[in-house]
Amino acid sequence: MAKTQTKTRTKRRPRRVLRIIGRLMKLIILAILFGAIYSVGVTIHENIKVEHDLQAFKERAIFDYEEVVAFNGIPQTRRYYEVPRETSYEVEDNRSVFYDDTREYLGQKGDIFTTQQSPFPMIPAFHFFMTTYYGGHAAINDGQNRFYEATGFPDDDESLLDIMRHPGNEPHDFSVTAARNPRNNWLRPGYRPKSDPSYFAYGEYYRNEFVGLRVKHITEEELDEVIDFSQELVDNDTIYNFLFFLDMEYKYYCTDLVSRAYQHVLVPEDEQRQYSKALNDDGFITSVNDLILSDDTYIVFYVEVIDEIVHIYHLEDVVTDSE
Repeated sequence: MAKTQTKTRTKRRPRRVLRIIGRLMKLIILAILFGAIYSVGVTIHENIKVEHDLQAFKERAIFDYEEVVAFNGIPQTRRYYEVPRETSYEVEDNRSVFYDDTREYLGQKGDIFTTQQSPFPMIPAFHFFMTTYYGGHAAINDGQNRFYEATGFPDDDESLLDIMRHPGNEPHDFSVTAARNPRNNWLRPGYRPKSDPSYFAYGEYYRNEFVGLRVKHITEEELDEVIDFSQELVDNDTIYNFLFFLDMEYKYYCTDLVSRAYQHVLVPEDEQRQYSKALNDDGFITSVNDLILSDDTYIVFYVEVIDEIVHIYHLEDVVTDSE
């Protein structure tokens, strides 16, 4: 009789273990499902808010004038719309949003250029995912009409797996590193030839929609530190982070570079972390939407290309007493 009871208990134990494992699996699946639903909800909310903020910026604008400019010898029709400066942080920064008086280029030192549009419109599902969740690109203007940025397009002979496995703080010869782009391509016509696979979506432009941001109440000295931090990443051949959902100390993706460069001057050193605490209010992966919606930033220009006409909505220039 005792042997029979022992065998019965022995048989029941695996069943109990299986039931416990089954319940745990259900909880894990439910947690993943809840996380996915929550993530979708947050993303939808952020995209709606970004669209609202851009629309509000445009509605403040007053049509200024239209002109045809010869941009690098290529005729380009532009329409300028001035946005009156209303808030304290808009008024206190009296810099123009243009590089110089010719208005050929946009951007001053520290300006953040962003676009929600991914670089993969030829892959519809991936393009939708990237555009909706993370955005297309972000870069920091260096004040000399160039940009600090991180891009992830490996050479044909480079292994994506090798790049992801590299710790980032050891010597390497990968091409995907932080760089100082020698050209300001954001407004340049003729950037894409008709043979480019993305031409059908963006025409001849790098992107046909992009946004310019500035950090509120930033000083000239702090902007210099942002540029110095970005240059240090370039000097160190800092590798692009393809595993952007992981907290990587020695690797950076594009929006990550921007937010951590500003974290360097906005957050005390002992409080800084890889998931940047600056320009990123949710404290997780820094997306383009995070940069636009951050409490630290504000919109200074918005550009959209419609029917080959470049519409530039920008904060008005401030006329000083000396002028």
